[in-house]
Amino acid sequence: MVQVVDDANTQQEMEAFYRDRCERAVAGFLRKRLNAFYVPDRKAALAKALELIPPGASIGRGSSVTLEQIGIMPVLRQSGQHEILDPSAKDDRGLPVASGEEEDMDMRRRALLADVFLSGANAITLDGKVVCTDGTGNRVAALIFGPKKVIIVAGVNKIVANLEEALRRIHEVVVPLCHRWDVLKHHAAPEYYLETPCVKSGQCNDCTSIGRGCCYTIIIESAKHPERDVAKRGGKPYPSEYLARTNIIIVGEELGI
Repeated sequence: MVQVVDDANTQQEMEAFYRDRCERAVAGFLRKRLNAFYVPDRKAALAKALELIPPGASIGRGSSVTLEQIGIMPVLRQSGQHEILDPSAKDDRGLPVASGEEEDMDMRRRALLADVFLSGANAITLDGKVVCTDGTGNRVAALIFGPKKVIIVAGVNKIVANLEEALRRIHEVVVPLCHRWDVLKHHAAPEYYLETPCVKSGQCNDCTSIGRGCCYTIIIESAKHPERDVAKRGGKPYPSEYLARTNIIIVGEELGI
């Protein structure tokens, strides 16, 4: 029997392509001793993230469209098992839970010492690097030190070939789109965000604009080798908890900005 092929439907081919790309990125991270997992879609990403969160752990988070899309924060709140430190949280009226700038910044600081920190990523590379940029710096700070465990969720659209492409993606795609998102969804001041050079031209000008959102950039390149600094630790290797700190869930679906 001859199989009929729909020339207008490329879904199977795209799924296979995405899976291959995600698995190559996973291999790159595992080679660097960073925990990485491939999941096919946002539903599986939610299940994997919840699996990685210990019962009763306090949870901080960075601002992330991807986290909103997989729906993890409502599930964690409804469980009642965790202290949630979420500067992005809104009440039933859609207003920020934090009452003012001082409380917002205090919550961001407390999230730096949470048991688990949740985040998206601006770019991940096929050879195993996570690249993230911030305007305030609280998210990137938590990714590199502070919380006992970090869980990063990234869609296949975040995968790039190398560090150069990662930085280009951040400056020419992520920051301009985030500025537009802030204005449209969060009612941020358009006179600041829409007037930045990258929004107006689509190119980075290394600006000093008041609306600049790429102030702090970090690159996660590897986890420490378990034998590193053994002599300084009296012959003891690093605790397994430390070595399992960074967890990257790569999703075979386009998510986030």
